[in-house]
Amino acid sequence: MRTHLGSLSQHLAWRVCLAQAFTVMIAVLALLLTWDDRETVHMDMFVANKVVDAVKGPHGSLVLDPVRWQQLNEKAGGTLWFVAEDERGHRLTRGQIPAVHRELISRLQTVGYSELGSLSPPYLDAARVVIDNDGGRRVVIVGGSPKSGLWDGVLMVLRLIGPWFFLPLIVVTLLVMPAVIHRSMRGVRRLAQQARQLDIGQPGARLDTQLVSSEVVPLVSAFNDAIGKVQEGYAVRDKFLADAAHELRVPIAVVQARLAQLPQGQLKTQLLSDVARLGNVAENLLDLQRLDRNVDRLQPLDLAVLVREAAAELAPLVIGAGYGFEVDAPAQPVWILGDGLALGRVLANLVHNAIVHGGGRGTISLRLDGHGALEVADQGAGVPPDEREVIFQPFHRLRAAGNGSGLGLHLVKEIVQHHGGVVSVGEARGGGASFRISFRRPVPRH
Repeated sequence: MRTHLGSLSQHLAWRVCLAQAFTVMIAVLALLLTWDDRETVHMDMFVANKVVDAVKGPHGSLVLDPVRWQQLNEKAGGTLWFVAEDERGHRLTRGQIPAVHRELISRLQTVGYSELGSLSPPYLDAARVVIDNDGGRRVVIVGGSPKSGLWDGVLMVLRLIGPWFFLPLIVVTLLVMPAVIHRSMRGVRRLAQQARQLDIGQPGARLDTQLVSSEVVPLVSAFNDAIGKVQEGYAVRDKFLADAAHELRVPIAVVQARLAQLPQGQLKTQLLSDVARLGNVAENLLDLQRLDRNVDRLQPLDLAVLVREAAAELAPLVIGAGYGFEVDAPAQPVWILGDGLALGRVLANLVHNAIVHGGGRGTISLRLDGHGALEVADQGAGVPPDEREVIFQPFHRLRAAGNGSGLGLHLVKEIVQHHGGVVSVGEARGGGASFRISFRRPVPRH
């Protein structure tokens, strides 16, 4: 079983960390190769700094800490030496000073930070000049603790650059780089949101390639090409259904005309019902193909007037089927952007569905409130909870032996979505099915 690769931002951050660690290792190695002179031995810089700290007294005076000096000297094998001089000419000396540095020591205040290497054993003349300006200028030259070899060089380099180099690098790598990578992936997240909201049924529906970097553009372009192929398939299917529905209308009309010439009887009634059902399928298919998805063509429409007019046309059908009929629509206008013919078809399909599944008893109600919420309810058996989503699928019927075509509710959903609304089914007050439609684009008319 294959799983997803996880967060791309995290993968990139880890790879950047590894790349930076590898770069640092190469840089340190290169520094060691250029810094390490096999013919020259240098003074241990960290011992020199500790000696400077041991010499420092209050207010920058030259006061040697004997305990610290003894510890440092013993650790170096008793060979340490130093000369410290402040700006007032005070001097402090310990250890055996090599003769080679006596000339330098006589002019110590004129010397800046320096490192003096040694070329011959025992390398005790290797020295380091350290400048300390805390509380006054002090110049200290320290020697007697030579360091040589690659490992000592590695430790010295790492200790030298560690606090000032690795800490900012770690902060940048662990905090700044993930934030930068996360921000750079913002276009991908926006593209994902666009993909969730994309309606591939809309002509020209595509993802925006300008939201992502050039590396991701081929993937987005391939996805857009796939959408184009799906839309081409939809177009072929829609054309086939439209052509088939048109071709069916003529023979259906011919059969209906010939059936009308037959003598009255149960067989004629049944045949007329079957042909009417077939004609209804063809009309629903044509309605689906005629449904224009261009919302810009919708016009301001008074939904209250539409409900009253549709109720007047449907009342004889409802009452003739043995139902009571209640209509409740506000007297004031309820404006939406809509297509009157398409929404009239919605009301007709919902009322016809209530007639078929209402059980031949009770009351069918048609209600509209001032917010544009529409309800068609009956007092039949209702719709089981596990069927309330699938009944809007094409050719789905609650009862296989029913008289419905399975396209009416699908057409209702398509038209409502075309108007930017939502249709759902639940349980009516007192039992039965309740189809509720809410339009999300109410437009006040002034």
